[in-house]
Amino acid sequence: MTSHWPQLRPEHATPHPRQAGARNGRFELSLSRHGARTHIGRQYVSYPFHMTRPFALDVAIPSLLTVYQQSSSGGLYRDDRLSSRFDVGTGAAGHVTTQAATVVHDCYGQPAHQTTEIVLQEGAFLALTPDPLVLFPGAACSNITQARLAPGAVLLLSDAFALHDPQARNRPFEKLQAKAEIRDADGRLLVRDNLDIAGADLAGPASPVGEWKVVSSFMLVGAPDRLPTVDELAGLGRAERQVAGITALPNGAGWGVRCLAADAIAARTIAEDLFALAVVAAFGQQPARRRK
Repeated sequence: MTSHWPQLRPEHATPHPRQAGARNGRFELSLSRHGARTHIGRQYVSYPFHMTRPFALDVAIPSLLTVYQQSSSGGLYRDDRLSSRFDVGTGAAGHVTTQAATVVHDCYGQPAHQTTEIVLQEGAFLALTPDPLVLFPGAACSNITQARLAPGAVLLLSDAFALHDPQARNRPFEKLQAKAEIRDADGRLLVRDNLDIAGADLAGPASPVGEWKVVSSFMLVGAPDRLPTVDELAGLGRAERQVAGITALPNGAGWGVRCLAADAIAARTIAEDLFALAVVAAFGQQPARRRK
């Protein structure tokens, strides 16, 4: 499986010098289909990333392999540069999630950076559903995701964050940037989604998220006959615990789902429900519960 990716555009670069002790971490994983099952191919994992053995959790879906992308560092720190790449071969299927939420510590004006590259071959399936970022006062983070999908492939992307001020001093996080680009196998842009928000914009009575504690964004992209319908998605959420909005993505690419949740449990519930809908639409079977 090979692909040619463009260099990140200049506006994604960070001109400031590296901080002493800042970390470069790399997580590379390829999945390939052999018979009815998906297996790990090439892998490369460097600190602070960690990966245990993969899990075949779904007896009725032997092609779906689950991997927990773990960290041994206690969160994201200033000027971290962490990158991931996922290659999923023809007919292979993977679910990549985290062991828990990721804390983003005070970055003192030097944001942490995460970049993710995804390549899905024909008929491949990938659900990349990390638990939310927990943004402490002064936290700053930039997340860039680039994906390329061949015909028949399905991709579920999850991006969520929560605010946390442990000393209740009304100190917001600094900023959060999240940029995602999804292209077809020929490089044609299907979807571009950008979030750029300062913590101060979410503080006080004028906050657009109100009293909700967790903000989640999902994109479900790929072959229309392997995606849930809008009526199925409309059943997501419970009025007192979550509110969700569903949007048809441009170029007939799939669905976008935005969600506000009352707490981490409510946010996890809607993420799990959406994952289950995606798996049923793609494979015709309910997935097993993923334990955290």
